[in-house]
Amino acid sequence: MALQLPDLPTLKIFSFLDAFSLLQASQVNREWNRVAENDHLWRNLCLKKWSFCNFSKCLGSQTWKQFFLKQTKQEYQMALAQPEDFIFKEATGNLGIRTAYLSGNGPTMGGREKSIICTVSSKHMLYAWDVQEVGNSEGDIYTLTVPELRGVSKVHAFKYTVDLLHCSPDKKWVFASGTHQNILPRVFFTECLLKPSEGKSPLSLSIPFSSCCRACWAPRRTSRITLMYRRGSSKKTGFTTFDLMTERTGGRTVIQAHQVATFLLPVHMESPIWMGASDGNMIVFESGPYLFLFTISGHQLQRFEDHQRTIGNLWADSLHVLTTSMDDSLHVYMWEEEGRYPYLKSCCHLEHIGSDLTPSCYVSKAICDNVSIVCVVSKNRESSILVMYSLHT
Repeated sequence: MALQLPDLPTLKIFSFLDAFSLLQASQVNREWNRVAENDHLWRNLCLKKWSFCNFSKCLGSQTWKQFFLKQTKQEYQMALAQPEDFIFKEATGNLGIRTAYLSGNGPTMGGREKSIICTVSSKHMLYAWDVQEVGNSEGDIYTLTVPELRGVSKVHAFKYTVDLLHCSPDKKWVFASGTHQNILPRVFFTECLLKPSEGKSPLSLSIPFSSCCRACWAPRRTSRITLMYRRGSSKKTGFTTFDLMTERTGGRTVIQAHQVATFLLPVHMESPIWMGASDGNMIVFESGPYLFLFTISGHQLQRFEDHQRTIGNLWADSLHVLTTSMDDSLHVYMWEEEGRYPYLKSCCHLEHIGSDLTPSCYVSKAICDNVSIVCVVSKNRESSILVMYSLHT
């Protein structure tokens, strides 16, 4: 007769297994199958794999195991997708170049099957379904509520325009900067923007790196931010990474920024315009027609040559990297699981197959979630084409 362990030690042992091993263990016998279905085990696997996501929403009728398997299947389908696997749609008009998913672009908890997006036209129409931080040309940052868009606070951040504005994945920090060479980027504590105190400036910190041209938060390490900057007469491009934290000192809270890495690109490399990040230790950027993956310390890991022409735009989240070029081609990459090599996997190449075959006059931009890709192809400042690819599921 087989020896049967009590549930508690079995649960402890199973907590060290990955999803594949847990599924295998569930096939051994009826008792192991019952323990392997434990919601706590699958919830921990979800938190480990998608730690960058907000799991505060209700699961609905799904179990944590069902949620894990469904999201993993969607990621797998996107990674293997070919152009014929997508349903193609397009819309034309003054749609603008700014796009975002109202439904979110990460794992979803409510069983949502539809991907809902919004665009911002040249007429500056703003549609919001979550707390938004908006910067303007006067150097101000506005925090608004939704859906009524009521003003919560207004902060005069800089003398010059706010060109970069990024909220951290956990919504704890707001990074703001201009591209003017005299501007030092600032990080704001979001809570102080949402609950402003009369007569008090919101808690913030200036980061001592001027000439910042891009910045991105690490989705898997939410208080880590990497800045791209250009220095000197030769405009050398460099990257610097900071970890942020709050600390109580002398009865008051202060923000501290600890620099963890910095490096300059080789002088022969064409200066990038776009960048992204994943786990906090790697950054991705374009240079001409090439896509590069570097560590935050400056070690090159990969180079991709999937585009024939210069990459005009790059978009990255915790799961995907999208690149577009001026010939309206789009390439999809996906981040590999932590600890594997290669770190970024080339997946799918899409060409704009619409009726207007004229190449873009302006930069195109693409975004995606687990089941769709949306690309804005701009022909001129007043007209653009919204290209939507929906994955067969």
